[in-house]
Amino acid sequence: MTPFPQSDEEDIPVLLFEPAKVVAVKDTRTGTVHEMRTERLVMGGFDRLGGPLWSLKTIEGWGISRTSTSVLLRDPEGDVAAEGDLALDDKWLSDVARYGYAIVLQGAPLGVRLPPGRSVDDYGFRERALEFKRARANGILAGGIVKWTGTNRDALNWVLFPVGVFGIPFPVAYMPLWNLEVHGGPEVFGFERLASDSIGARATDMVAELTESDFDLVRPTESDPQISFIAGYRDRSVGSTDSQFTEWRTSALKSGGVVVIAGPREMPSVIGSGSGNNELAWKIVRDSWGALVPLGTRCLEQAIELQDAEKKGKPDQLAGSIALSREQAEYAETLKKKMESLETFKIHISFDLERLVDRESIFRWVTNMWPVACQTCGDPLGVTVDICADGPLADEKVLLSMHHSSCRASGVTPDSGARMKCATSSYAVGNLGDENPLKRSRTDIPVMVVNPSCEQILLQPADVGTWGNGVLEPFKQLGFIPGGKNPPPPVEEVEAFLSNEYLIVRVSRNILDHLPEQEWVIEAPEHVVAQIRRLGGLVVSLITKALPTRLSYADIPSACGDPEALIGWVPLKKVESS
Repeated sequence: MTPFPQSDEEDIPVLLFEPAKVVAVKDTRTGTVHEMRTERLVMGGFDRLGGPLWSLKTIEGWGISRTSTSVLLRDPEGDVAAEGDLALDDKWLSDVARYGYAIVLQGAPLGVRLPPGRSVDDYGFRERALEFKRARANGILAGGIVKWTGTNRDALNWVLFPVGVFGIPFPVAYMPLWNLEVHGGPEVFGFERLASDSIGARATDMVAELTESDFDLVRPTESDPQISFIAGYRDRSVGSTDSQFTEWRTSALKSGGVVVIAGPREMPSVIGSGSGNNELAWKIVRDSWGALVPLGTRCLEQAIELQDAEKKGKPDQLAGSIALSREQAEYAETLKKKMESLETFKIHISFDLERLVDRESIFRWVTNMWPVACQTCGDPLGVTVDICADGPLADEKVLLSMHHSSCRASGVTPDSGARMKCATSSYAVGNLGDENPLKRSRTDIPVMVVNPSCEQILLQPADVGTWGNGVLEPFKQLGFIPGGKNPPPPVEEVEAFLSNEYLIVRVSRNILDHLPEQEWVIEAPEHVVAQIRRLGGLVVSLITKALPTRLSYADIPSACGDPEALIGWVPLKKVESS
């Protein structure tokens, strides 16, 4: 790029942009060759230069400006259409400031760059002018009169940061603020001013889409790509072995979203220990807007493919996962046989426990507890168990649990300091038939009934002096609704898998403070598996008042429709094989 030489008779400044590489496309119908950058300018209002310079027109909305090291050509939306490193001399700057405009020409070759093997001394003005003439003749030269906007003080560059920068548990993308201002401003998309160190806003009408080389912000409500596109970043090192974008993209897919920060000032690309840029970076952040942008539909599909690829790359881990699933299924069958033989059992309740939870609530809710495994030692419970309490916990909740008398006598541990085993889950599968659930039909709806907590129950304050069952409350966050007349809605962050004859339903995040992540595995009958595959999912019913392993096939519809149960539709994500 260079300013064009000026004569005494004509002082209008001229600016030439010559791309380092030509992006040529041949029209197979006419045989003509087009340069894509030139075509972009022509579509934006520039003339395809074939006549004299004085025939050029003013291009509205476009502008040229300078930074400390370069000169920019920006389109009406603020995007940089051309940029070049150039130190402008005082005479040229004085003239462009006086006129307020400059003639801008873009094409290649344009006499700006030196051919290979040539030097400034032996590549003179005559040869440069010949290149200029050839560009005009070939139709790959665009020109127009563009407004001079002075020194550019806006941020121009995107900067991508990994998880943990600025204390944010998501990958971060810093973008120039003008990308959003051309769409009405950051507030239009739910962004909030970052006066503090936390980002609590969630973007509205905006999702993130990722490819191997691009990170785009789009409107999910628009199907037209030209309308839906808001702003984007392209990795120019795609294909390079040292590209950091691939790692950043992977972390974004795993995190489920990206925190986008939009600011008016240029952000340092390197921050952290020893960079000296930390204080500046924090000042820029606190003068910016930010929001968590969730992944779009295509990205969610990529995230699933990424999980599949990782598992395929670790066959031993996958085999271990399937083996563990089988062990859980076999344990569930053992549990069913054990509980079928247990008709009654005794419970011990201490007086101090009754001072924490009223007697009526205790008697009501211990009927939702099932003596499977001692929550101290993990061994099977017998016909006599001790009821213990931990609490009050957060939100004044109380956790009741079952133990051997010799392991932990009935009583209260206020600080929840006792270490407990995980509560046993119990589950059963079947079909919801239109008439008789014992008859098989292609219209049957497959269902899994789950009790996620056999030996533990979380009580939460209800009306004054009474307690309610809080075990299932967290599942409402995922979209489960009370059983009854309403059909089960699709739920979030719960997935179903098939591994040969085993059905696995997995909650992808920990929603129960007192329990680990939930995964329920059972050996499903052939017809149930076939219906899950046919319908692409199943109904999951969560209940504590029943022990699913003791339910008969005909009891399953009643357990699904119980108003104390929670129901939801869980999609089948894939088929695993061992």
